[in-house]
Amino acid sequence: MTERSRPRLAVIVNSYGPFSHGECIATKLMEGLAFDDHFDEPRCDVVAMHLLQIAEDDIGVEKAANNGVPLYHSVAAALCEGGDELSVDGVVVVGEHGEFPYNAKGQKLYPRRELFDQIVGVFRQAGRVVPVFNDKHFSWNWAWAKHMWRTVHEMGIPWMAGSSLPFTPFEPAVALPDDDPIDHVVSFGFGDLEHYGYHALETAQFVLERRLGGESGVARVECIGGPAVWEEYEKGRWPKDVCEAAFAAVHTQHGRPQDHAAVPHTDLGMVIGTLAFDVTYRDGLRLTVFILNGYCQEFGFAYRLKGRDEIVATSKELDEVPRLNHMSALVRAIEDMMLTGVAPIPPERTYLVTGVVAALADSYALGAPVETPELDIAYKAMPVPESWPEVLRPAR
Repeated sequence: MTERSRPRLAVIVNSYGPFSHGECIATKLMEGLAFDDHFDEPRCDVVAMHLLQIAEDDIGVEKAANNGVPLYHSVAAALCEGGDELSVDGVVVVGEHGEFPYNAKGQKLYPRRELFDQIVGVFRQAGRVVPVFNDKHFSWNWAWAKHMWRTVHEMGIPWMAGSSLPFTPFEPAVALPDDDPIDHVVSFGFGDLEHYGYHALETAQFVLERRLGGESGVARVECIGGPAVWEEYEKGRWPKDVCEAAFAAVHTQHGRPQDHAAVPHTDLGMVIGTLAFDVTYRDGLRLTVFILNGYCQEFGFAYRLKGRDEIVATSKELDEVPRLNHMSALVRAIEDMMLTGVAPIPPERTYLVTGVVAALADSYALGAPVETPELDIAYKAMPVPESWPEVLRPAR
């Protein structure tokens, strides 16, 4: 599909504070993309914005005014620019941040599905669709995520979702699998079970999906917390050499990972502490994700191919908040999708990780493994577009 000239976008933001994803994504769409070594002017025009909430430290109203972007009172009004018909060429939904409740499992009840339904309502009335980007996972609720996925396919909506981590230049730059058999993958991160656990899982998934045969889906998950993580580690539940390579890849370490074994607790509704996600794929591959609060504030991964001794490991120290530079790669991908109507990453990736995160929240709440027959989601990785700059391309 050929590129269109300067698509006109409506941006829907939960809450647009100075350290929010609104700042990381919407500001860049309006003002340009800063990379470590260069600056790119925006390739799309933001022509409408709707803010669900006005935070006490809001900067969205001023940003919109400075860039000549009208604010509208509803999702539908933004997509129609105050009129009665769909008038934009694409929609960007930044459904992160804001004041929303948590449930007992530590999931924040962001209204991503509700926003999606309002967008789809405008599409149905118009009798046509435009590309949509959804920041991070589909929904906290797996049944709602399935509803969104089926609607995307039934209506033929060009769809992209996910976060910045798969677009982040890890250090060192390492080779990714290229239809190779993988023995075991370890990824790591910090933060809470859902929001940052999602980042650590997606970091692993963009590696795993490149294995021989492609993605097969997930059969079973288990979430372990506190000292039990290191008890299982010492028992050899996960390959220690791959784990140690992952831990050693961290640039700024605080002691040893084993020095930090905080029992997960609820902080402002989020489940935070030392966590391990044990994920078994339908083809037998195993993934281990460590949430290493106290040890590091980085994301990274390590993997070993079957039949080889070498372990590939790398990490990324995220840019200082508001983390505009490393988010530029994601925004470039959003622009690519709006320009061509084709997502540059497999949408199945985010759909699968959405389901894994929801199942892990169930596992933590139950204190037991969870079988996941519903995550029979198979797909193939997509090649990195040749048009992307070298900083965004995996090393070979």
